[in-house]
Amino acid sequence: FRIAMSSSSSEDHKLRVNIRNRDLLCLNGCGFYGTPQWEGRCSKCWQLLQHTQKRNDDYLKNKMAFRQFEERRKLSTESRSLTIKNLLKKSPSLVTSGGPDVTSSSSSHPVSSSPSSAFHASASAGQLAGGSPVNRPRTRQRSPESQMARDDLTSFLSRNVPPTMASTISKSLSQLTMTIYEQPNLTPDYLSTHVQGYYSQLDTYLNSQPVFIQNKLSIRAGDVMEAVERYICTACYQRLFWADSEEEVADLSLQERIRSLQWVTFGFLDTRLDLSKEQARLRLDEAINEMIDINSHRRVEEKLQCLLRCSHKIFDCLRESGAPTSADEFLPALIYVLLKGNPPLIQSNVRFISRFALPSRTMSGEPAYFFTNVSGALQFVQDINHESLKMSRDEFEAYTSGELAPPLNKGSCGCNQALSSMESSLARMTKLIDEQKQLSTRIDEFERQVSEEETTLCDRIRDLITACPSPEWIALRDKVARAEAAATDACSLNSTGSSARVSTDSSESSASKPSVDLLQ
Repeated sequence: FRIAMSSSSSEDHKLRVNIRNRDLLCLNGCGFYGTPQWEGRCSKCWQLLQHTQKRNDDYLKNKMAFRQFEERRKLSTESRSLTIKNLLKKSPSLVTSGGPDVTSSSSSHPVSSSPSSAFHASASAGQLAGGSPVNRPRTRQRSPESQMARDDLTSFLSRNVPPTMASTISKSLSQLTMTIYEQPNLTPDYLSTHVQGYYSQLDTYLNSQPVFIQNKLSIRAGDVMEAVERYICTACYQRLFWADSEEEVADLSLQERIRSLQWVTFGFLDTRLDLSKEQARLRLDEAINEMIDINSHRRVEEKLQCLLRCSHKIFDCLRESGAPTSADEFLPALIYVLLKGNPPLIQSNVRFISRFALPSRTMSGEPAYFFTNVSGALQFVQDINHESLKMSRDEFEAYTSGELAPPLNKGSCGCNQALSSMESSLARMTKLIDEQKQLSTRIDEFERQVSEEETTLCDRIRDLITACPSPEWIALRDKVARAEAAATDACSLNSTGSSARVSTDSSESSASKPSVDLLQ
C-alpha cells in the first residue's frame, strides 16, 4: 500500500490509500494473488514455504532430541555402572549366589520387583494392546448442519461418480474428520496443512481416474473437490474455526480497536463518495450488511459470495455518488465499510478462508481479487497510527480516546446518520410542499375552467332556445308569465290593504290620546 496525505487545511486530514494490481500478486512471481496473512504469497507458495520451514524445524528438533537422548543414555549407563560397582562392593555374596544373572538382568532391563509396579506395567500393556478409552475411536453425535452436509455429499457422490470412487472418497473423509476431532491439540496451521494436503491428494486421485480423463461423467473433478470442501467446512466447522482461543482474543481486540477508530470518517479518507444522496447511503448500508453476514455462514463458498456481493454494492455506491469505479476509490470505501460495520470475527473468517478453501478460490478470479483487498484493508486497519494519518501522537490519542471530536466538514456530515436522516426528511418535506402548491394551482385552474365552460354552456343554451323556441317552451313561458302577473297583482293588493289598515290604526290612536291624558 502507498499512503500519502493530500494537501489540505490542518483541520481536515485526508488519507490517500492506493493499491496497484501488481501489489496484490504473489511475491514469488507465480502470477496468482497473495495476501498479507501469507506474507504476500499465494496459498501454494505459502504451503511450500511452510513445508520447507516445517522440514527444517523437524530436522533441528530431531537433531536436538538425538543429542539429548545420547546425553541421557550416557548418563544412565554411567549411573548404572556406578550402582553395580557399589552393590558388588557392599555385597560380595551376590557373586556366588547367582549374582551374574541378576547383574546382567539389572544392567540390561531394570524392572521394578514390586507387585503394584508389575500390575501397572501389565495394565499399560493391556491398554496399548486393546486401546484405552481415550485412544479408542468414539462415536460423535453430528449436528443437524453436519448431518445435512453428509447427506448432501452422499447424494452427490451416488448420483455423479462410480460406487467404488464414492466409497473411497467417503472412507478418506471419515478418516480426515476423525483425525480432526480426535486430536484436539492440533494447531490451526497444522490443520490447514493437513486439509490442504488432503485436497492435493484427492485432486491427484481424481485427475488420474479414467472416467475424468476421458470425460465420461457429466461433472468435472473440480465439482467433486468443491463438494468435498463444502462437507469439510460444514461438518468440521466448530473444530476448524475455533481451533485457537488466542485468535478469538485477537478478534475481540480488533473489534475494540475499530470502535476506537470510529472518528476516522470521510474527512480523513480521500474518496468521492457522496453520502448526501439517499441511494448511495442505501448501497453502502447493503455493503455493510453483506460484510457482517459473512460470519453467519459455514461454507467458504458462501463467505466468498458475501464478500463478492459486498464489493459489488460498494461499486454501486460509487456509481450512485458519481465517482469513478476504480481500485483507488474502492479501497478507501472498503476500509470505511470495515470501520463502520465492525463485522464480528472478521479476522477469523479471513483466516478460515485462507486456510481451508480450495487453492483455486483464493488464487485467481474475481472472488480472489476482492478477498485480497479485504485482507489488505484489515492489515491497514490494524496498522493505522498517528504516523499513517500524518498527525501528532497526542492528537491521535485524543481522537481515539474521545477527548477530541473530529472536525466537521461536508464529508463527515454526510456520514452522520442522524444528519443524513434530517436532511432526507427536510428534502421530502420540501418536495411535498412544492407538490402541494402545484396541486393547489391546478385545482384553481380547474375551477376557473369549469366556471367558464358553465357560463359558455348557459349562453349557448339561451341563444338556442331564443332562436328556435319549441311549443312546449312557449307554453311554459306563458305559464310562467301568468304566474308572475298573478303574483304581482297579489303583491299590489296586499300593499293597498296594509296602507288602509295603517290609516285606520293611526286615527284610532289619535282619538284615544285625550282619554289617556285624562287618566294621567
